[in-house]
Amino acid sequence: MKKLEFISNQRWKVVFSDSPHWKAGVYVPENRRLEDVRFLEKHNCPELFLLLEGEVFLVLGREGKIQVERMEEKRGYIVEEWHNAFGRGRVLVIERGEVKTEFKKVEEFQLVKDSPDS
Repeated sequence: MKKLEFISNQRWKVVFSDSPHWKAGVYVPENRRLEDVRFLEKHNCPELFLLLEGEVFLVLGREGKIQVERMEEKRGYIVEEWHNAFGRGRVLVIERGEVKTEFKKVEEFQLVKDSPDS
């Protein structure tokens, strides 16, 4: 058995890896506000996000539009679309051990005004 600590101030820190199968990491958003988000990323496989502490908002790109989702503690989020985040907190992320990532500028998306946290 291994005990893991999900403590980090880095943007991304892998805390366990069973490569190439899966890895667990702590994600700390580098963006404090929605206006700070400059790009969205998308992987070739789904990821599981779980808010460990704080207040974090997922920025999701769907069908050319950006939606903002406030994360709730004890709720898992499976993310398959374009994404980024902002806020202050720590998120546990479980993903495939070997991931390919694409990036798009946030300007390529339109903000949905009725998004609950925009």
